[in-house]
Amino acid sequence: MKHYIFTLLAAVCMLMTTSCASQRALTGNVQGISAHLDATVKAFNLNESCSGNIKMKRGEAIQISLTKYGIEGVRIIMTPDSILLVNKMTKTYLRTSFRDADKALGGEGTLTFRNVEAYFWHENGNNVNYATLPVGGFVPLELRTSYSRHIRAGYYELPTRVIMEMSGADGMIETGKAKLKLSKVQVANNWEPNTEIPAKYKNLNFISVIKNLLKK
Repeated sequence: MKHYIFTLLAAVCMLMTTSCASQRALTGNVQGISAHLDATVKAFNLNESCSGNIKMKRGEAIQISLTKYGIEGVRIIMTPDSILLVNKMTKTYLRTSFRDADKALGGEGTLTFRNVEAYFWHENGNNVNYATLPVGGFVPLELRTSYSRHIRAGYYELPTRVIMEMSGADGMIETGKAKLKLSKVQVANNWEPNTEIPAKYKNLNFISVIKNLLKK
């Protein structure tokens, strides 16, 4: 369960934005990027750090790979139709649609690939964003995401540092904090998401995972 708490919290942070380390602007037709990722998460009695990489292709896919000691442990893939999380550490995977995930979280059509992509590419340009996830029937989550330092990537200004803070209404869950940083950002217009699931991996239920995640 510890691995899933860390993984899902990191995923929520990713759903809110992305970041890029200081470097020269990416010019030309930037429809996709790849970058090295460093993340630190302190929440739910965890104090974890990991690295990995992120790839994004406008309108098509977002892929996040988290590694520990140089070995891939978790892969998160989002496309317009689906969300896939593969956990090699526990030999499990979770697959759902944005529509079903939005419904399970108590949303009203706000959790879509298009909206997630807008956060990743930082389309609104705000240095601080606030959001509330009702998590229907469970515990509302208050999210505060702050951004600093930016790099030009085609038509977009991507923040280079991201700090996300999470808290539950009325203190019903522990507070959490995540720091994200990307480096070695490159133009990557041509790549395909890796949706391979090894044989005999167990399929998890999205709603059950969310309920377990929010237990104090």
